[in-house]
Amino acid sequence: MGSRGLPDAARGVERIESLDGLRGVAALVVVLCHSLLIVPAFSASIVDGAEPSFGTAEWVLLRTPLRVLTMGAEAVMVFFVLSGFVLTLGFIGRTMTARFVGSYLARRIVRLYVPVWGSLILALILALSIARDTGAASSWLASHQDPSAGAFALDMVLLFGTSNLNSPLWSLTWEVWFSLLLPLIWIVFRAIRVERWWLIAVPLLVVMSCLAEFREVRELLPLAHITSGLLRYLPVFCLGMILALKVSTLRGWYLSAGSAGRTASWSVVGLLLIVPALFEPFAPSAPLVRGQFWILSLLGSVGLVVLAIVSRRAGGFLASPGVMFFGRRSFSLYLVHEPIIVASALLLGAAGWFPWVLALPVVYAVIVLVTVAFYRWVEKPSIGLSRAAGRFFRSRAPVTVGI
Repeated sequence: MGSRGLPDAARGVERIESLDGLRGVAALVVVLCHSLLIVPAFSASIVDGAEPSFGTAEWVLLRTPLRVLTMGAEAVMVFFVLSGFVLTLGFIGRTMTARFVGSYLARRIVRLYVPVWGSLILALILALSIARDTGAASSWLASHQDPSAGAFALDMVLLFGTSNLNSPLWSLTWEVWFSLLLPLIWIVFRAIRVERWWLIAVPLLVVMSCLAEFREVRELLPLAHITSGLLRYLPVFCLGMILALKVSTLRGWYLSAGSAGRTASWSVVGLLLIVPALFEPFAPSAPLVRGQFWILSLLGSVGLVVLAIVSRRAGGFLASPGVMFFGRRSFSLYLVHEPIIVASALLLGAAGWFPWVLALPVVYAVIVLVTVAFYRWVEKPSIGLSRAAGRFFRSRAPVTVGI
């Protein structure tokens, strides 16, 4: 399979650094969201579904435009779209041989699992050093139980779910599944020439993801605890794949839209992100209601990635040194921050906004220091190891397996 029929994608992306910067921003949002979940009133809304009282600090953070600072779920969707986009770029123009697929899988598995295992060791050390408190005032903090051998093994494998030893690892379950299935999805996408009817494929994928909200659909799925997650999240990655195939078209549309059109694009994406965040009920609601808000949030997350790719101004900001500091280390930051937040809150006995808010600058400083060390001593070596694994498989004799 060559690049014939893929003129949009073949021209590539000039500002991959802007996507790293976007990852960094998204990771910082996740860190802020998790750090605020230590506050019982904030956790009561996010975890337990309680509507925040008007005028309180949590109401200001959750029911005003400041909500953008704590949109952790949307930040994870951005991660998924970015993964689909960036990984697909590596497939464009490649011949699908056993050697290529083996090299890709080896690189990807090492790249994901080595840092994850390193973060689990850190989380286990902290959990054994500072006992978990299932009676904590924050329901989110109370959900963190003492580690067990079974839970640790589950986290190490990732494929069948994770415990709360390091709760952000839930998203790595779907990263791994998508990474393993990507060669097959790519063959299907090329066989049906999805780039020719992508304007139909995008809403179909969004609707597929939304179907996971309906209990009736989940009950029809075998191994629903895994397949329902695949139904929800695989389409998100696939949307990123389509972006990779149509990036030049999207950039052309954006640049030809003029100043008014570009401003309108940003306004629409902003509304898609902020409207669900501000108005979606925290309490459980009907699947159709949740599905509608999910669609808006998903489209907003995809739109944000598109703008990060096509907008020179956004690309300049996201590629700036300060943002790129976190962008290059976003995976490390994502992996190490939560165990540190949990351990710090337990150590301080945090049970409200104060003294937790006063301690947060120190907690954040510790997170940054650990992130830098983790990137230097765990993640960066894993990148080299993944490349070595890829070179090993590239040295094998090629056998064509696809189209």
